[in-house]
Amino acid sequence: MAKRVLVGLSGGLDSTISAFLLKQQGYEVIGVHFQLWHDPKAPENQKDLPENKCCSVRDLMLARTVAKKLDIPFFVFDFRERFFRDVVQDFLTRFEKGLTPNPCVECNRNIKFGYFLEKMTELGADFVATGHYVRNEWNDETQEFELLRGGDHIKDQTYFLYSLTQEKLRHTLFPVGNLTKPEVREMAIGNGFEEFAKKRESQGVCFFPEKTYHEFLKRHLPHGFIKGDFKELKTEKVLGQHEGVLLFTVGQRARIPGCIAPKYVLKTDPQTNTVWVGENEDLLRTQIFLENLSWTGKPLEDGSEAELSIRHGGKSVTGVFHNNPLEKGIGVISLSTPLRALSPGQSAVFYSGKKVLGGGIIQNSSSLL
Repeated sequence: MAKRVLVGLSGGLDSTISAFLLKQQGYEVIGVHFQLWHDPKAPENQKDLPENKCCSVRDLMLARTVAKKLDIPFFVFDFRERFFRDVVQDFLTRFEKGLTPNPCVECNRNIKFGYFLEKMTELGADFVATGHYVRNEWNDETQEFELLRGGDHIKDQTYFLYSLTQEKLRHTLFPVGNLTKPEVREMAIGNGFEEFAKKRESQGVCFFPEKTYHEFLKRHLPHGFIKGDFKELKTEKVLGQHEGVLLFTVGQRARIPGCIAPKYVLKTDPQTNTVWVGENEDLLRTQIFLENLSWTGKPLEDGSEAELSIRHGGKSVTGVFHNNPLEKGIGVISLSTPLRALSPGQSAVFYSGKKVLGGGIIQNSSSLL
């Protein structure tokens, strides 16, 4: 009997070819589209802004078209309330705390490989599948599934999926994980999906139409956009005024009127509406504290060496992992090479070559400053 798999159909190229490949491979394929939260305060009828970067009405119609063409069942899952609670509200709450969140990590953790897996069980399916450029392979020697970088090193999305545990990997397929984006496009053109091969990719955070998050934050956290002080961290001296604390993230240059020497944001404090600044060298760190640790297999042992990436597509550096003896559940990484602008709230991901070991959230701790 064929294994049943739920494929997340976004209306885009990668998920379309994922469903196509799985049907070719003999799976019983069911197409699924996620109905997610749209910002009710977003501007309307602006020609230069899309309805949403993904999961729009147009995307729903495209996903339905794919299912019809492949002759597979099609369902729409209403995840709007859960998406708002676990992704959007988390995004806003973290900004209010002076953090820089990563909503794509939380969406994958809670929605795509959280509630989607729950639906898999409800519908009696064996797997869920998405169009992520990552690989999930069984290792006979370790008797574990391994989450590996995708065949397309430019499109690799492992940074966003470090929260996949063994139980989740056991039920997850990534049909295009071994392919490159050009190969996927060629496959689409050769199999009657030309319009998807030409479709522009959605980029950035999906739940607001603008290219940056500032307008979204202005709509939902207007109190973060009132004048406040730039203060030098070392001296606590007021250097000037800013137009809103939520306009700044760690590492960016703070252009302070009347201040000749360049200053850089070291941290933000929305509670006092203060942007703390200093010199570029003040941003260098040789130690990172991580919370919400998650492992794809066995956790790193105390004193283990691993590669660490603090940004999607960023270069990895070598570090030594320790469990914090003073605080349970917190990891401490000592770096061989200093890193600049570690943003509390962002994710740090451990690698061993192409294999993802796990990761965590950079902690907002005074120990970082």
